[in-house]
Amino acid sequence: MKIALVGAGLAGKQHIQTILSNKNCTLDLIIDPSQGAYEISKKLNTQYFSNIEKALEKSNPDGAIIATPNPVHKKNAEPFIRKKIPILIEKPLSSDVKSALDIVIHAKKQNTPVLTGHHRRHNKIIQKAKSKIQSGDLGKIIASHATCWLFKPNSYFNTWRKSLGGGPLLINLVHDIDLMRYLIGEIDCVQSFESNSIRGGDTEDTAVVLLKFKNGSLGTLSVSDTIISPWSWELNSNENPIYPYNKQTCYWIGGTHGSLELPKSKIWKSVDKRSWWEPITHSNYKIGKYKNYPLVQQLNNFLAVIENKEEPICSGIDGLNTLAVIEAIKLAAKTNTAVKPELLKK
Repeated sequence: MKIALVGAGLAGKQHIQTILSNKNCTLDLIIDPSQGAYEISKKLNTQYFSNIEKALEKSNPDGAIIATPNPVHKKNAEPFIRKKIPILIEKPLSSDVKSALDIVIHAKKQNTPVLTGHHRRHNKIIQKAKSKIQSGDLGKIIASHATCWLFKPNSYFNTWRKSLGGGPLLINLVHDIDLMRYLIGEIDCVQSFESNSIRGGDTEDTAVVLLKFKNGSLGTLSVSDTIISPWSWELNSNENPIYPYNKQTCYWIGGTHGSLELPKSKIWKSVDKRSWWEPITHSNYKIGKYKNYPLVQQLNNFLAVIENKEEPICSGIDGLNTLAVIEAIKLAAKTNTAVKPELLKK
C-alpha cells in the first residue's frame, strides 16, 4: 500500500522510519513546504510536494498520515477525506473540539476512515493492562492517578508551541487522558487548576485535574513541563529511544481486589485476606517477548483498516472525545467549576 506523509517534523520523521520498515507499505510521497522535508525526500528518492492539492493531482495514495501542527489538522485532512483516502492524524485530532467534530462529520459523510494517533493504546503493556482490568482481576476500579512531570528546554518552544494549544495539556496530558479513558472508561465530569507561573505567555505550563468516570471511579492527574523528574510515560515506558529510560511508575490504578502500577506491569494484592492489617505482595505479570514499538503496531492497524480487515484501535471519534475532555479541563480551570465533557457516541 502507498502511504503519504504530511509534515516531516519531529513526529513525521518517526512515521517515515516506521513506514520504511514495514514490508506491507511504501512511502509514496512527502508533503511539507520546508526545505528540510525536500532534502529528506531527495535522500529517500521519494516524491515531494509542497502542498496537498498538488500532490493529489499527481498521486493517489492508499492512505495518509498527517503529522503537522495541531491548528492545521482540519485543513490538511479535508482534501484526503474528499477523495475518500483513509487518514491517520497525529494526536490531538485537532486544536479544538469544533474543528475535530468537522473532521469526524465530514469523514462519516464520505464513509472514509479517520484514525487518531494516540499510539500508546497500541503498547502491549497497555493492551495487557486493559485485559487485566476487564477480566475483573483488580475487582471494581475505585481510583487512579497519572503523573506527567518533565522539563522542556527553551529550544523546544517554537512559535506555535508558545501559543494557545501548545502547552502540556494538548501536547502531553492528552495522551494520559486518552489512556485513562481506554483503560477505565468514559469521563463524566472534571475539575481542574492550571498555572503558567514559570514561562508566562498564552498557554499553561502546569495543571492538576480531578476526574469522575461514568462507572463511579475517581481519578487525579498532574502535568507540568517545568519540573525535573523521572515520572512520565515518555521516561518510564521505554517505547521511544529519544527519551532516557527510567524504571519508574507514572500510573496507578486501584481496585477492590488489587492495584496496578504502569508501565511496570506490577500488581499488588493481599496475600491471604483483604485487610490493611494483612500482608500485601506484588507480582509482575508477563506480557511475552515483544519489541515495544507502538508506532509499528499503530501503522499495522491503519493498514488493516484501509483493507477493511480491522476496526481502528483509536478512531476519529475516540480522538474527538479525548479532546472534549481536554477542553472541559481548560474550561473548568477558567471558571473554577465542575464541567461535563460533551462526548460523541460511536
